[in-house]
Amino acid sequence: IDFNLVDVREWMEWNQQRIVGTDYLIPTTSFYETSKQIEDQKDKTVIVYCLTGSRSAYCQNVMIDMGWKQVSNYTSGIIAFNGPVTSGEE
Repeated sequence: IDFNLVDVREWMEWNQQRIVGTDYLIPTTSFYETSKQIEDQKDKTVIVYCLTGSRSAYCQNVMIDMGWKQVSNYTSGIIAFNGPVTSGEE
């Protein structure tokens, strides 16, 4: 499945730990501005995540309101993720 995996936490959180394969960091605090980097991909499926699923739920709704076609929230958040993670700057 072709999709964008988007972390909506802040840079410091992303730098400490993120899901391997995360395509974009679009922090909630600057969401409207930084979401412009994928604005041309509104037809592509997006999965958003944060620490516990609450910020990403907010961003999911915002993205749907902004015209993204398919946005899913990883409701458990990275705190419950059992797959591979990485840290540091890319």
